[in-house]
Amino acid sequence: MEAEVLAALVATPAVLVTGGAAFFAGRAQARAALRGPVDSIRRSAQRDAYADLLGAAREYVRKAQWKAAWHRLMAEGALRDLSDAQIQWRVVSSLTAVPIEPVRHAVAVVSLEGPEHLVPLAEAIEQCVVDLRETARQHRTSAAGTYGERRETNSLLEEKSAEVAAAIPPFVAAARAHLNGSPPSL
Repeated sequence: MEAEVLAALVATPAVLVTGGAAFFAGRAQARAALRGPVDSIRRSAQRDAYADLLGAAREYVRKAQWKAAWHRLMAEGALRDLSDAQIQWRVVSSLTAVPIEPVRHAVAVVSLEGPEHLVPLAEAIEQCVVDLRETARQHRTSAAGTYGERRETNSLLEEKSAEVAAAIPPFVAAARAHLNGSPPSL
């Protein structure tokens, strides 16, 4: 056999292997080039969803604290010349008027954007908000109780408000870890 033919027969498998490797490398590079902008847009949407939930939850906590509501109503003059029972009813009623829809909407967006390990943390915030509102609704009807009962109601509402505030940091930590590329710590 001639040397040229022998060289061609030996080189052909090497060329085929090299060509196949180049093909697959180019394909992987094309996928990465496509995935980069999509991942960037997805991270941006997730960041916006997390920020919206954080803002809505903090705003709810700020408005739905018994003491803050009492001070706000006092500053507005809405509690002037009212009995203790009427003051209690007015303050508790103002707590039930704080809208929870922004929190619910933000949780729904987080549920869509994901990832899965953040959804239960977002839903925990929503559940605490719902619990606080329901507690306020239940105690609005019992605002005419004794001084001790009203004080107990105030403490319970402050406790429920603290539960909402306590549900926020775990979500923030997990969202931050996700956005910064850290693995979730469960």
